[in-house]
Amino acid sequence: MIHHIVRECRRTRRLLRQLPLCHFSKETMKRTASAKDMHSKLLDTEYLLHPSTNPDWQVVTPTMVKHYTQPPPEWANTLDALQTQWDWRFDNVVHLQSALTHFSRFHPASLNYFPSNRAANRSLEFLGDSILSACVAIYLFQAYPLVQEGQMTIFRSSLVKNDVLARVAGHLKLPDAVLLGSSIKARYEHDENMQTTIHASAVEALIGAVLLDQGMDRAIEFTNTRILPVAIDLAKATLTGWNPTGEFIERMAAQGIPVRFERHQDSCHSLTRRITLYVDGAPVMTESGNNNFKKLQKTISERALKKLGVRPSSKHV
Repeated sequence: MIHHIVRECRRTRRLLRQLPLCHFSKETMKRTASAKDMHSKLLDTEYLLHPSTNPDWQVVTPTMVKHYTQPPPEWANTLDALQTQWDWRFDNVVHLQSALTHFSRFHPASLNYFPSNRAANRSLEFLGDSILSACVAIYLFQAYPLVQEGQMTIFRSSLVKNDVLARVAGHLKLPDAVLLGSSIKARYEHDENMQTTIHASAVEALIGAVLLDQGMDRAIEFTNTRILPVAIDLAKATLTGWNPTGEFIERMAAQGIPVRFERHQDSCHSLTRRITLYVDGAPVMTESGNNNFKKLQKTISERALKKLGVRPSSKHV
């Protein structure tokens, strides 16, 4: 086993020496930043509406995709079939390729040689999440003129939450097209939470890719015609069963109160798991047991809702 690892490391080093090097300074590649690192340069509005007209950010090339992503031979046909299914074509397929590339795909030793955050879908997810949230908010504002902002926040949360977006990804046939690294493939096959996160992120990254490729109008059109209708149907369908975690998060979000669930496991071999609920940054309760984290999270959410006096209605029982 050790000899195999040594051989693989040597093979990777040889490969990297053959690849084209990109010159990124430590200043541009650093992982931590603060407001003081921002510059004051503003962009023309045209660049915001149509990013493809601005060459400055376009740092990922087809050569980088070929060498560092190392897509399988059939991937090009897969992406072509997806675009046919969606009835939507990318002008520059590199944007679609980046949207469907998970960061784990890149070998750790290669990360300083190219803009890996842009070649994978991390940055696109950041971009697409903002567009999706804005598009849903604009839709809700016009579709429900008499509904208060707290209720619209609950509606928006139900449409953009990971569980719904992951199922939207399934509808768009994204899961089989996402490229993963060997370091997470084994866990991905059995970890439903990881699958949900990766699939939901792919949807957000896809929206970001459309923005970069074709502009703001087209990104909103893609979201409104390919994402939103499916998300609405899926969100409504989930109401047939009570989701205490979703309800608790939505109730807190409507009041502007942040919520997070922190998971604990003594070791990878331990069967005992613990989950702590934080409300507005403070721990409020803990649940432990041999169940998986999803079930523990559901239980602790039920306890939290009980303290608020909330019970499932008869249609959910």
